[in-house]
Amino acid sequence: MFPRCCPLLVASLALGAASTAGCRKEHAEPPREAEPFAVPAAEPPAGDVERVLAESRARQEAQGSVPELELLVRRFRRMNLVAMGRNPESGTSLHTTKNEAPGFRQLARVLRAQLGDDAVDVLGERLADRALAVLIDEAGTFRVPIRAETFQGERLAEATVEVLGWTRDLPLLLLHYGLVTDDNRTVLPRFTLRTLLRARWNLETERPPEHGLSEPERIAWLEFRGRYRRHAPLQQRRQALVELARLLPSYPLERALGALVREARPATGAIREEGAPLP
Repeated sequence: MFPRCCPLLVASLALGAASTAGCRKEHAEPPREAEPFAVPAAEPPAGDVERVLAESRARQEAQGSVPELELLVRRFRRMNLVAMGRNPESGTSLHTTKNEAPGFRQLARVLRAQLGDDAVDVLGERLADRALAVLIDEAGTFRVPIRAETFQGERLAEATVEVLGWTRDLPLLLLHYGLVTDDNRTVLPRFTLRTLLRARWNLETERPPEHGLSEPERIAWLEFRGRYRRHAPLQQRRQALVELARLLPSYPLERALGALVREARPATGAIREEGAPLP
């Protein structure tokens, strides 16, 4: 529904002419990137990121605590845990589950009508910040080991339950895309993780994933879709990079598209991100 610093190795294989026994290569193969993510990064200006975060904090403080929205918060956490097969009270495995999404979305629809879009959107910003604080520390290290076994078993650790309650399947998607380092750190920038969480909220409250995103957030969103979603269809990733270059004219689009083609692999065993993208 949508962000860790790993040392990314940047290396190219230099292919030269071979001159052995009078044989010569007529055509050099294109360089192959050894970096895990060959598509170039796109970073929103740091000042713009700080401005977006400061404005969001101000909106959240101005909103304060609204009882109707707090009910939606509780329903959000419950829906996420049930969707992950966990009892919202104890964190134990649920062997029979009920889909909580329709009830949550109906309540969100009513609150959008009663309180306005802005109220529900600002709540989504607050929950993205909360989820981010539960998921990673200030150094970009995950607060629980991001491994499949962490999320398995009859009873989960309290910290793991909190992660699932506010982020749902995001940790498993990060694992799927290879975005967790061996030392349990995040590859994605913190701002990108926050943007993914905001996009998930939009989808769950029946809005397009980019609804209400600022330009820096849209840059982070499109970079994720084009650079990191390795199992997504090539055309979707290409379109994301094209849109990214429209927002960020300095982005090296031609180099990115070339790297995308060389990096692309068949999406065998790919999973579908619920809600349409982490998208």
